[in-house]
Amino acid sequence: MIHEAFRPEYPILTPRLALRPHRADDLDDLLEFHGDSEVVRFLPWPLRDRESTNAALTLKLGQGTLTEPGQWLVLAVESRETKTVIGEVLLKWASAEHKQGELGFVLARAHQGRGYAAEAAAEMLRLGFEDLGLHRITAVCVEDNKSSARLLRRLGFAQEGRLTDNVWFKGGWATQLLFALTEEDWRTPATTSSDQEEIHALIRCYFDAFTSGSRVDEQMAALRDAMLPGAVIVRTCGTEPEVYDVDAFIQPRRAMLTDGTLTDFHEQARLGRLDVFGDIAQWFGRYVKQGRRNGVPYAGGGMKSMQFVRTDAGWRISAAAWDDDCP
Repeated sequence: MIHEAFRPEYPILTPRLALRPHRADDLDDLLEFHGDSEVVRFLPWPLRDRESTNAALTLKLGQGTLTEPGQWLVLAVESRETKTVIGEVLLKWASAEHKQGELGFVLARAHQGRGYAAEAAAEMLRLGFEDLGLHRITAVCVEDNKSSARLLRRLGFAQEGRLTDNVWFKGGWATQLLFALTEEDWRTPATTSSDQEEIHALIRCYFDAFTSGSRVDEQMAALRDAMLPGAVIVRTCGTEPEVYDVDAFIQPRRAMLTDGTLTDFHEQARLGRLDVFGDIAQWFGRYVKQGRRNGVPYAGGGMKSMQFVRTDAGWRISAAAWDDDCP
């Protein structure tokens, strides 16, 4: 718990960024995103011109120190390579008694999609939990702000609430999503049961696709939907690795399941291990297959590795590789 003014040693360095209090000469950099309608459409403040951005900057100049609950630590996110401000990251000291905080972040459009927001926010979480001694940090975003919700989940936050039409926002009622992360969960990231269930459903979809019968086309369509368009599939099986894209993988296997080559055939996953961290996951396990090939009884099995990534549409298969048992 803070009993006196808290001011971190600046700059706070990450591999690509420097987090520091704002300076008066940040104005031009801030105007790039404070004056960008695409950036501010999900933020609580309005589109700003140079004058209003300068007024906001003046207030930020003193927000590099915390002296009492209710205050925000507001830091510029500076690129260490270009020495320009590409965003802002915020941490509120919400309560001393209950050790509560709140996280916020914004990034200029030209620098989005490169992991900078995650890098800056992760450091602010470390500052909150380790240096400020917070127990719980929350974050709120409007429901339509899917990129921020995705980033919060990647950082380990759990969605705790959906507040329908909770705020009058940008000229209309907006639904808010409430996220939270405790110190314990931050130190020991946990996989949610919903993530596990969704990924195991993809694993079943993958193996179910290789079942002969009247539903082959339906099964293959489901498998295609379960995979990223650029997914990579690799077969070793004692030979030089064969690398497939999605079409090259699906088409010949669909043909074998529909032209009579494989009949009474199915594949099935057996024991395996699933590891999930943020927006990536992998499964490594054993599978078996059996049926008839060209009318002759056939059985086999091997080991398969599958990788997954979280997308706006949910988890998807990004890669798979397998090696069959040797004779």
